Amino acid sequence: MAAGGSAVSRIHPTAVVSDAAVIADDVVIGPYAVVHRYVRLAAGVRVDAHAVLGGDPQDLSFAGAQTWLEVGPGTVIREAAIVHRATRPDVPTRIGAQCLVMGQVHISHDAWLGDRVVVAQRTALAGHVTVGSDAVIGGMSAVHQHVRIGRRAMVGALAKVTRDVLPFCAVDGNPATHRALNVVGLRRAGFSAADRRVLRQAYNRLRAGLSLDERAGLAGELAEFLDVPSRRGISPFNRVREPA
Repeated sequence: MAAGGSAVSRIHPTAVVSDAAVIADDVVIGPYAVVHRYVRLAAGVRVDAHAVLGGDPQDLSFAGAQTWLEVGPGTVIREAAIVHRATRPDVPTRIGAQCLVMGQVHISHDAWLGDRVVVAQRTALAGHVTVGSDAVIGGMSAVHQHVRIGRRAMVGALAKVTRDVLPFCAVDGNPATHRALNVVGLRRAGFSAADRRVLRQAYNRLRAGLSLDERAGLAGELAEFLDVPSRRGISPFNRVREPA
């Protein structure tokens, strides 16, 4: 329902919330936050102090169309984060469910984040970036326009990500390169030793410049990611061999 009609939303009196925003009943909005029109906040969303949601996209081609920003249930957007609306009316800027967007993060127009994504302090995601579910993006990193980051990937702090990041893998550096599997993330998520072995073998094939013939399972997911046409190309691999 609209912000003004909710009896149980907790909106701080200093927050500026458009009557045209669509806000679930239990959303929490902190001091001096700004929620523009054409924003949808699902159940359980928390917006901390001084965050700004749904402003016009910073795109010179934007001509003022009615576009949207959507934030999924249970997502937390911390203080002074900025998230812009899309440039197109048919596809919103989207942050999925149960995400954590830390303080002073910028998420630009037309970005698409899956569920349970963590974006650490002062990171900037440029326009049209896509991030798969359960990915982690380290603090003060920057991601170029149209880059794809696969699910359960890890981006190291301070990385400059100019090309796509494979699912289940970790990148770091300036420019970012693939360094290894995201082993810590896979273990925490309950991936078995056998699953990790399959992914290591697939990773080492790709690092060696070989193709992946598998089209099922976890290795197949890597192959499918590579099959999708990329605007930026794939981040290169470093020289250190991942254990077999």
